[in-house]
Amino acid sequence: MTAPSPVATYRVQLTPDFGFADVEDRLHHYVALGVSHVYLSPVAESIPGSTHGYDVVDHTRVRDELGGIDRLWSMLDAAHAAGLSLLIDHVPNHASVARPELNRPWWTMLREGPDSAAARWFDIDWAAADGRVILPALADPLDDVREAFTVADGDGGPELRLGEQRWPLAVGTEHRLPAEAVDRQHYQLVQWHRPERNVRRFFTIDDLVAVCVEHPDVAEAVDTIPRLLAEHPAFGGARVDHVDGLADPAAYLQGLRRIIGDERWLVVEKILAPSETLPANWPVDGTTGYEHARLLEHALVDRRHLGALATRWAAVVDDFRPFHEWELAARRQVLDDGLTPDVERVANVAKAAGIADVGDGPEAVVAAVVELSVHLARYRTYLPDDPEGLTALAQALTSAVAMRPSIAVTLDRLTSAITAPTDGAAVELRTRWQQLTGPAMAKGVEDRTFFRYGPLSSLCEVGGDPAPHSTDPVDDLHRHHDLTQRRQPTTLLVGTTHDTKRSEDVRARGLALGAVATDRWQDVADRWFADRAADHADVDPAMQWLALQTVAMAAPITPERLAAFLVKCAREADMHTSWSEPSPGYESALARLSHELAGPTPWPPLVNLVAEIERPGRAVSLAMLAVRLTAPGVPDVYQGTEAFRLLLVDPDNRTHPDAAELTSLVERSVGLDGAAAWAEPGSPAARAVVLRRLLAIRRRLSDVFGADGRYRPLPASASLLAFARLDRRGMPRLITVVARAEAPIEGSEIDVELALPSGEWRHVLLDDEPPAQGSLDVGASLGRFPAVVLVT
Repeated sequence: MTAPSPVATYRVQLTPDFGFADVEDRLHHYVALGVSHVYLSPVAESIPGSTHGYDVVDHTRVRDELGGIDRLWSMLDAAHAAGLSLLIDHVPNHASVARPELNRPWWTMLREGPDSAAARWFDIDWAAADGRVILPALADPLDDVREAFTVADGDGGPELRLGEQRWPLAVGTEHRLPAEAVDRQHYQLVQWHRPERNVRRFFTIDDLVAVCVEHPDVAEAVDTIPRLLAEHPAFGGARVDHVDGLADPAAYLQGLRRIIGDERWLVVEKILAPSETLPANWPVDGTTGYEHARLLEHALVDRRHLGALATRWAAVVDDFRPFHEWELAARRQVLDDGLTPDVERVANVAKAAGIADVGDGPEAVVAAVVELSVHLARYRTYLPDDPEGLTALAQALTSAVAMRPSIAVTLDRLTSAITAPTDGAAVELRTRWQQLTGPAMAKGVEDRTFFRYGPLSSLCEVGGDPAPHSTDPVDDLHRHHDLTQRRQPTTLLVGTTHDTKRSEDVRARGLALGAVATDRWQDVADRWFADRAADHADVDPAMQWLALQTVAMAAPITPERLAAFLVKCAREADMHTSWSEPSPGYESALARLSHELAGPTPWPPLVNLVAEIERPGRAVSLAMLAVRLTAPGVPDVYQGTEAFRLLLVDPDNRTHPDAAELTSLVERSVGLDGAAAWAEPGSPAARAVVLRRLLAIRRRLSDVFGADGRYRPLPASASLLAFARLDRRGMPRLITVVARAEAPIEGSEIDVELALPSGEWRHVLLDDEPPAQGSLDVGASLGRFPAVVLVT
């Protein structure tokens, strides 16, 4: 981007109860906090009542339930007058078909079939079902409900109806009996439990189907709202949702960049693997920043205790496999289960590209697709112009062959076909395989594995790694900061998001548990499994461990919130209950467990553990916040995180905070410094103090935090994380120092003098601390507040 660097974003979750008018009413609050951009969840028309907006039904219209285009434009005008810009969450990858009548291209395609111009919108394997679209929309087998269908005239012509469900009738079938007409459509209605699918979806969600923005006419329609918003000076840019689902991300992003202009901000939702960088031909300013959250937490976590936690957890669950084996097993399971239609489609394309079931056995191609996908150590490649991806693919081939030597020949031929010159068959194979591996990683690792494996569950996060293995995580973070500053200084940096499984504050308390209370945690866990676990024998030990840790990290929590979280975790884990086959007995057992752990009389040992780690957890949270606000990149403030918010996976993390309380909190923070805020019981205003003061510094030192600034690690003891931000001349202007979670977290016991660059350094977060020169007594400063930020 060529415009001035953003200062920070404030992420808002729009809902029918909190629309554009409500955002406009809150603009004064965002200004007072010090952000530069209001970052909105999707604004396109979605399923009525949707609380998230990712179930888009019409990319060309602004959502009426949020106020429509008029209220959006009014909000833009007001934002511009207030000096704020707008960042939107744009969803080009998929659309909702939960109610077919609301999605015009889908409805038209269902009526007209494969020859329809609307068929180009969707990725349908017409040959797999004799030219029909398989719709898994029935609760019962078709023959059981055949006589219940009716025909009626709808707004879009004759319709086939079943209760509240509606589908269009093909021309010429409207006069047939409904029971006969159902068999003569361009779609095939089946019971949703059946495995057949021939439409590519968002992961494994039948109601969210992929949209083919590789076709220019489709992309033009999908990008209607960004094109419209580009006419307004307050439009600051877009975040592109699930870019890995697109057939050709580079081409799509290049087109979107032309629409919004070079001066606007463009970031992508992309989970980067360790050492992975964004492709050079993507015209974007960065990612949403999950990789930074992972690296920061790995730099802070007390690694000395992770091994002990893993050993104890393995003994409790009676499974001593390392994390990598859990991950491979879950990814393979997903590919053999919910993603089976996608695997078979890739295999069929591979056969068309010249790979036959010979030598290695009749099912070798399917097995090769699965194994190559399982062993790819990142979400996807971006071939053919992706050197990093070629290396990752070669490594996947080596690992897959080692795991399945019996299909080595087929694996080699599949890999060669994927990387072959750009003839038609190779292009389709490459595209379809690259669109498969992302869902396999997301569903296999982030969903299943992260809810199955959990010695320290706070590390099981989007983009995270619960088993870090780096020998120098602090250096990893420094190198990432330096690379970010040099390559993508306006990438986004997130703490809590609408997708995180645990908010930043919950994860911070998890790091505190791993640092100051590991022995106490072990005692609590041992007492539970010795004395109380048998009372909940219907709940497996891994879920009981997760429940205990969740209360420790997220209390105060109601039994209802805890039970909802555990049920979702268990369904995602897909071991004792699932989304497709819920187990009422198991889920009732989770509710009973939740009532004991979080009810009116919670288990005393757990209560005592929470009391021990609450304040250290807040200290880690403030340290993480200070680093994120001063590191290279653009920090995001998720709605309500001006205060400490102990949130769990959606929908818990998408609830709206109390606006009046937040306004009062930020106003009160004006009269406090860090020490005063930290001294208050519960430190409720501490985050607001850090945000207001450091965002003001970011705005004032725009040359330091802009593209021409520089980054320098500061030599410090192993107990500290310290760095400097420099201006374009190479002069240090800001220093950040925090304690790692393996140190005494509140800092008063740290006996370290940190050498400072020349000059007089003023404390940003402490008003009565004298300026430092030459060196800093780190323990004295961190004893007053969990983060030190100095400016000169």
